[in-house]
Amino acid sequence: MRLRIDTSNVRFRVAGLAQPRNESRERQVQKTTPDGRPIWTVRLNAIDGPAASTESIWVEVAGDQPQLVLDEIATVQGLTFSPWVNRKNELVRAFRAEAITIDVAARRTAA
Repeated sequence: MRLRIDTSNVRFRVAGLAQPRNESRERQVQKTTPDGRPIWTVRLNAIDGPAASTESIWVEVAGDQPQLVLDEIATVQGLTFSPWVNRKNELVRAFRAEAITIDVAARRTAA
């Protein structure tokens, strides 16, 4: 089950650049979607404005490698939450997005 997340009051700061999502720890081959698009993993800090809280999350995105800048504000489109249970019977949090881009309007100006 995929649950759509309302991100209208959430800002995202890039905490790590896009890295290839490997199939497994043993198989170091980039995972792809059924139609062949490569999957990337991006670490983001989610900043919830009204609650004044932050959380670090890993988000998967398929397609071209997201061109991000560390510590810049990002725009996340179509964020979903898809939890699943692994082989150890542990709940795994999985976030996926349709796209992650730099928020041009929020770009920092050089001091």
